Amino acid sequence: MILRKGLLFDNSMRHDTRSRPWIWRLRLLLGALLTFNASTAWCASPPSNILLVIADDYGADSSSLYNSVARGASLPPTPHVVSLARRGVVFAQAYANPLCSPTRACLMTGRHGFRTGVGNVVGGAGSVSLPQAEVTLPEAIAAAPGSQYQLAHFGKWHLASGVNSPAVVGGWPHFAGSLPGAIASYTRWTKVVNGVQTAAVSTYATTDVVNDASEWIRAQGSRPWFAWVAFNAPHSPLHVPPQNLAPGYATNTGVSPARRQYEAMVEAMDTELGRLLSVVDLTSTHVIFMGDNGTPSNVLQPPLPQGRGKDTLYEGGTRIPLVIAGPAVTNPGTTNTALVHAVDLFGTILEMAGIDPGSIQPREGILDSQSLLPLLAGQAGADRMAYAEVFSPTPASDQGRLLRDDRFKLIVFGDGRREFYDLAVDPFELTNLLSGKLGVEEQRHYDRLAFRIARLSNLPPPSILEPGWAVSHFQLSANRSGSEVLSLWRCTDLVAGFWAPVPELQVNETVDRITWSDPLPPAEAAFYAVLAEQWIR
Repeated sequence: MILRKGLLFDNSMRHDTRSRPWIWRLRLLLGALLTFNASTAWCASPPSNILLVIADDYGADSSSLYNSVARGASLPPTPHVVSLARRGVVFAQAYANPLCSPTRACLMTGRHGFRTGVGNVVGGAGSVSLPQAEVTLPEAIAAAPGSQYQLAHFGKWHLASGVNSPAVVGGWPHFAGSLPGAIASYTRWTKVVNGVQTAAVSTYATTDVVNDASEWIRAQGSRPWFAWVAFNAPHSPLHVPPQNLAPGYATNTGVSPARRQYEAMVEAMDTELGRLLSVVDLTSTHVIFMGDNGTPSNVLQPPLPQGRGKDTLYEGGTRIPLVIAGPAVTNPGTTNTALVHAVDLFGTILEMAGIDPGSIQPREGILDSQSLLPLLAGQAGADRMAYAEVFSPTPASDQGRLLRDDRFKLIVFGDGRREFYDLAVDPFELTNLLSGKLGVEEQRHYDRLAFRIARLSNLPPPSILEPGWAVSHFQLSANRSGSEVLSLWRCTDLVAGFWAPVPELQVNETVDRITWSDPLPPAEAAFYAVLAEQWIR
């Protein structure tokens, strides 16, 4: 799927050309809004330790913080995650990409996959790795003036191949863990420590990660540090962990064998998380715990529909647990309902380290990350949206993108199919509103999401020609170079951002050019944009 940006024009110049500087300011405001490039007000804070913990394939449906037995779910005991939630903030509407590599890439760079090229799992023929040119979290922290942060990554990497890729591509001065998306066995796996590879490691992988991380954290003494601890668990291969780590397995007999093993792996991970947290000073350490994508469909929990877990753009594939505790939290034990995404952790962690995200100069100059620090301080999350995607170098019809606001969600698949849901009344996405006639409010939100998701692209905009007035009509043309579908959109309120296709539009098309005339332009100032979309046939 390829979606191209549009260009923005306004028709208010016909009233008073002196208003043009004001219009340009509005254009810049719109650009910030549509690319999620607006950053929160930033202020430096004293450096604190930062611990980022990721559970692999652990969706919100499998956490007691988000789901319940009353809904028909079977939930593993996670007392240490729950204890962390009591100390911090639970983000009730946290999103990630449907697969692990794209999520890890976006939190490492603060940029969505369509910018970095990582839209699917890394590894295998034809896959894309995280580009070395991207500025990563450890690189940004290390480059900050006066930074004394010690940096290390433990556990799963899965962003590029090569034993030295965590350092060369990721910027980690210390790495100990596994490189691929999945290890062959949790008790016989290949480990890499700073480029040195050891085969057939027999230490239980979840335990080994905590062993290494705990030893490194103790060695830092009073120096500030940032550690990324990426558990392999509960990613396959499903198995029964050591009994001392998952005592609940012996009594959890009411679910399928696969689910029973999955829950035991989650319990073992939580047990080892408790051991990790025991070596951390929680009064001076920001702790972030999250999943990297939804639960695999074969162990997905009710009330989510089967087959809509990991690797899909539905809620079961993209909703994750996210808990943040530490010095930045002003009201512990609370739940925040703002829409947030894994990409937002880039800016959040930089601010936790006392670094202004605005000082980072990423490739192409665009960051998508919105820091969560204001939300941890109790501020409202105004006008936030959640975006996720899955794509490959070879496009397929089941790939696509999603965008949701505080109520509605739009999914656009690679072949142009669309699904639109009202999550306020249909949280499990059972009724596609596009199968019937949309109401007025539904149509406004659908148009708004459709416009914004189309503009989330790093491809060049269509070539616009001759915008202006022809008698009483506003008219403009655009060249097209291929089979893309061009459309003209209009908005009268850039703040609200409710764009819509121009109604009663007059269209004149040739092979390589299209001209639009708006016969009924609004009396007040109006803004126009041309969008181009291209689908798999």
